Amino acid sequence: LPTAPFAVVHDATIDYAELLAELGGKVMVKPANEGSSIGMSAANTAAELEQAIAAALKYDSEILVERWINGREFTIAILGDTVLPIVEMRTPRAFYDYEAKYQANSTEYLCPAPLTAEQTTAMQADALAAFKAVGASGWGRVDLMLNQQGEHFLLEVNTVPGMTEKSLVPMAAKAAGLSFAELVLTILQQTLNGTTDAGQAALNTKAQEQ
Repeated sequence: LPTAPFAVVHDATIDYAELLAELGGKVMVKPANEGSSIGMSAANTAAELEQAIAAALKYDSEILVERWINGREFTIAILGDTVLPIVEMRTPRAFYDYEAKYQANSTEYLCPAPLTAEQTTAMQADALAAFKAVGASGWGRVDLMLNQQGEHFLLEVNTVPGMTEKSLVPMAAKAAGLSFAELVLTILQQTLNGTTDAGQAALNTKAQEQ
């Protein structure tokens, strides 16, 4: 599965300049088990990397340092074995951080994302494969980046994504034809029945109604 080159850090006793050089000179630092972009920051210098790792260690004892990817950011919602339409997040900020997610009014969401059919198929396939690779089930979300060369990279699997009416999973479900209530009922049905096909069944039912 395509991921950016990365390193796992557990403490601050590392050679920051060497790690930065190994990962291409600019990196993203993030706690391995946080959410909502909390504790994340970019670093261009050894001093910035040291500060970023120290900040991230306040939230988790395991830190991911990834090569910076210039490009577009997307998220793909998973409902059982069904992949929902891709959402693209566009922000004027350096990256889709906490402020872009929850505070800024300048963030733009496009769903379905403007991608070629080939890009959509490949990204959805890798998202579902990543979801299953980490042992996730039921429902979740997978975040990706698409670089300027047209290559996509998996960022993370979110097993507890937001579920307000304004969250990304309901946004993707709406684009597929499912209301918020129908999405919630489908998730509950899958959980109670131990099935993975309720998402597709719900979409099929909606298609027959139209």
